[in-house]
Amino acid sequence: MGEKSIAWAIRRSLNGGSRRRRARLVYGFAALISLATFVLLWCTSVFRDAILSNLELRNGTPTFLMWQRPPVGLRVNVYVFNYTNVHEFESGNASKLKVQEVGPFVYREKFSRANVRLDENRTVTYQEERSFQWIAGKSESQKVIVPNVLLMSTLAYSRDLNYLLQIGFTMLLAGLKLRAKPFLELPVGEFFWGYEDELFEMGKRFLPSRKFLPHDKFGILAFRNGLNADRITMHTGIDDLRNLGLIQRINGRESRRVWEDEKCDRIYGTDGSMFPPDWIEQPNATLYVYAKEFCRQLPFRYERRSFSNGIPTLRYKLPSNVFTSSRSKDSCFCPKESYDSITRICPPAGTLNVSACNSGSPLIVSFPHFYSGDESLFQKIEGLTPREEHHGSYVDLHSRLGVTVATRMRFQLNLEVRKAVGMPFSGNLEDGSILPLIWIDTRMDDLPESIRQIFYRSHYLVNAIEAGLQWCSLVGVVISFGAFLAALKREDESNGAKPVVDRTELDRL
Repeated sequence: MGEKSIAWAIRRSLNGGSRRRRARLVYGFAALISLATFVLLWCTSVFRDAILSNLELRNGTPTFLMWQRPPVGLRVNVYVFNYTNVHEFESGNASKLKVQEVGPFVYREKFSRANVRLDENRTVTYQEERSFQWIAGKSESQKVIVPNVLLMSTLAYSRDLNYLLQIGFTMLLAGLKLRAKPFLELPVGEFFWGYEDELFEMGKRFLPSRKFLPHDKFGILAFRNGLNADRITMHTGIDDLRNLGLIQRINGRESRRVWEDEKCDRIYGTDGSMFPPDWIEQPNATLYVYAKEFCRQLPFRYERRSFSNGIPTLRYKLPSNVFTSSRSKDSCFCPKESYDSITRICPPAGTLNVSACNSGSPLIVSFPHFYSGDESLFQKIEGLTPREEHHGSYVDLHSRLGVTVATRMRFQLNLEVRKAVGMPFSGNLEDGSILPLIWIDTRMDDLPESIRQIFYRSHYLVNAIEAGLQWCSLVGVVISFGAFLAALKREDESNGAKPVVDRTELDRL
């Protein structure tokens, strides 16, 4: 009986030690798992990367379908400048032209990406398709007096021709009668979307290809309506979110070959709908949007944190001097004096000459009402009232996803007078005068409820889940390491104590 008791005591001691060792291993393993989870959640971007991977443009995914056909409509307000004293100016009784802003003419823009092709190198190629529907504001039937864009474009083209060709153009224009005037009276709808013009019809016959004249009528906004001929190739972000949304090529080229300068011709930036997530994580970062119509990138600089549609956003603003070029700053955006010249002539501060990007038409881009423009722009025009709060541009981005939540893009289209020697059709207009035509306010600030909920949850809910997992991992580390240390302490105490056996049992032996 005594021998059995001793054996039982020894077995109990051994079993207790075995259980303690197993507990120590379990607690140690749990502590390592908790520590690894803690490091992953607190010291790496694994959670962020898992969320952002949903932004990759993979065929058939909800993100891809929304990118191809955005459920968010744009509201486009268009304002036209009506010239109210043309008769007085042409007769010499007025030294300045007077303009009156007419509008807004409000349109709903529907945008989609057509002829989409996924490429093998993690890029996607597509064409942009737009349609505009008048929904509110002034009537398109209202008549306005505006500069004759086609005539001024023809004069600018003739400027660099030899004398004999200029005579030929003069005779041609003289036969147009009413259309060979520096100003036209037109209904707004026709001025925007197209009107019959003999000069336009002649241009279509003389051009060897209709690539640059895809519409049957000439309108100042007609080129924006319908399927755009340009094929854009952009990165999908698959395997590398740092390139998400970046435009790689346009019509197969990585350079526009417009400005005759490597820096200015470079294609870099997104289309403005999404940005690489890394960009918005950098404090005071600059975002780049490639404006295809201007043949250049536009920098948006961080301004402040904001709220849009109840969602925290990051606001990036277009600098007021973005259209200012000089010999010391962005001189490559200044066009050359002539085709065979190396001298560049910069337009007044606050304006960008985009004639090289628009088949030679003497078009100038600026902020509305020449906001932030040079004083010389106001010396020949009356009726302009530039204000930053009404004429600046900005974009609000989701603070985690880097997608556009709201935007106000405001630009003005102007016409430069370029007189040709011996061609009298520009009247009393001075050479180099810049005449405002229209300005456009494109806005996206009214999201559908389904999209707003996605943005809302992707900020508040995801942040709450991430914070919850982080703090749970911290608590798990504390508890698991505490249990592991307690197990070690119990084992040390057990190893230091001698096994106790009943004395009477030993005496019997």
